[in-house]
Formats: sequence, C-alpha cells, structure tokens
Amino acid sequence: MPPMAKRYEMLWDCEYCGVKKLLGLTHRHCPSCGAPQNAEKRYFPPEDEKIAVEDHPFVGADRKCPHCASPSAAAAKCCGQCGAPLDGAAPVKTVSAVPAPAAAPVASVGRKRHPGLWAAAAVAAVALVGGLVATFWTKSAVLTVSGQDWKREIRVEKSAILDKDSWCDAMPGGAFEVSRSRKERSRNRVPDGESCSTRKKDLGDGSYSEEEVCTTKYREEPVYDQWCRYRVRGWVQTRTETSRGLGRSPEPFWPEPSLRTGDCLGCEREGSREEAYGAAFTGSDQALRCEFKEAAKWTPFTPGSRWKADIRVATGGIVCDSLQPAAG
Repeated sequence: MPPMAKRYEMLWDCEYCGVKKLLGLTHRHCPSCGAPQNAEKRYFPPEDEKIAVEDHPFVGADRKCPHCASPSAAAAKCCGQCGAPLDGAAPVKTVSAVPAPAAAPVASVGRKRHPGLWAAAAVAAVALVGGLVATFWTKSAVLTVSGQDWKREIRVEKSAILDKDSWCDAMPGGAFEVSRSRKERSRNRVPDGESCSTRKKDLGDGSYSEEEVCTTKYREEPVYDQWCRYRVRGWVQTRTETSRGLGRSPEPFWPEPSLRTGDCLGCEREGSREEAYGAAFTGSDQALRCEFKEAAKWTPFTPGSRWKADIRVATGGIVCDSLQPAAG
C-alpha cells in the first residue's frame, strides 16, 4: 500500500440475520447475531458513508481458515473462529479478484429481425463462392500455338524548365525563382496538465485504500517549416518510340529513336524501356492468349507447337503459369 494512501473501512452484510453495512475492520462478527464475517462479500461504501481507519496499522490481507473458512488477521497464528492453525492459509479474495457475475442471456423473444441484412449477407456469400469458383475451378486442355507477337518501347525525355515545390530543405541544387511560405509540416504532443481520478483498492483486511492517480494530458501543437516553390531544370517525357512485330522474323529489336543529344534546354535522352510478348492459342472453345514480360519465356511458343494447360471453367481463360509441352 502506498505510504500516503488513505484507508477506509469496507462494508459487509450479515448473511444470517440480514444486518446491513457492518464495518469490515470493526465488526469481525455480526453484533446482532454473532455470525462471522464473510470476507469475500465485503464491498466499498458509498462516498457519503466512508469511515476512515484510525490507529489500525495494515499488516496484510486476512487469511482464510482452511477448516472453517473464516477470515483471520494476517498476523494471527490460529483461526479466531475455530482455533485451527493457519499455516499455509491462503489470502482471502479481494473485491477486485471476485469474478464479475455472468451476463444474463439476452432473450430472443421480440428481437428485431433485419431481412435486408440477411439478404445482403447471402448475396455476398454467393459472390464469394462465385469468385472462388472462377479462380480455382479448372479443366485440362491441349492447345496449339497459332501465333506470336511482340512490342518494345522506349520513352524519350526532353530537358526542360519545370515548376516544382517541396520542403525547402529538400529543394534540389540549381533551383531558381524561389518563393517561400510557412506551412504545417508535423504535429507535436505537448504536456497539458493532468487528468486525475481516485482509485480504490481492497486491501483484504476489511479496509481499502484510496489514492489519487494522475496521468498526463497532451495537446497537439503544429510544427511549421519553410515550403518552397521554385523552377528547376529537369527531364520530362515527351514521346514514346515503339517497335513491334508478328512472329520471330525479324527477331524482336529495340527502336532507335532520333535524339537531339547534348546538355541544352530541349536536348533529349532515352528514358525507361518496356517490352511485352504475346502468344495466341487454339484448341479450346475460344481464342486464348498469354502475355510475357521476358523474351526468354516467350521464345518456346513457336507457331504449331502443342501445349498442355489448365483452363478456368467459369471464364474460359487460360492459366498461363500452367503451360507445359504436350507429349507427342
């Protein structure tokens, strides 16, 4: 127990004669009928009925007699009710340790039904099942490659003056025509007093302690920084050069864009590249196609070659990762 905590008497009710609000420390037995106190039925008093503990040092929680179940002070050697030794006796349960009563079951009579919710749930379930079927239900088929196609692209970029903005500490070198403004960049949590409440703790000896527990409150304060708008030289995509073909004659090749090279405004350079390869198949109820991002994976699918594949039953689409050379 914290040294500055205040102590007050718990209350209990006699289970034999019905006397209410007996004091946990003062009345170890009912003054009306003499029945022993049930330590596990103690409770906190209302605020306007608190009685402070005077001249009664705290020595620990009461112990429950293993023979008659009566509570005895922690310092006692023998049970004050039956005289049995208290060696190994367990502490009594405190209010906070007593399990809360089970919640009463909610009556089903009169419960409102929501048919709309059930209908929506049913539709969602059907959609989920349909999606799973469309994804995983497949059949095996032997397909023949009917054609190949390919496409390769190069983005062309031009040196230009760009209008940009960013935090000033991230502004690139070479920026010009800079304008600055103040802008919120983040927020800080700043202590802003305390929120205090009184906490009660059953001490297990017929009394309880009361102490003030405080936690720090916080407020958020904006943190401002410099935001810059500026112009800077950079690269911007202006066009795309493309080469494409059917089959492998000629073999796929990259376009050769005509560039105005150099370090001038308006000078050009090659940017990112992309490539795509396709193979068409026959042998199912509909035309099928697979796309590949690498030429090495696309090359084996020569026209006329036969391949075993899984076909999605619901959509008719081919599972491209399942393609294997067909025997024979």
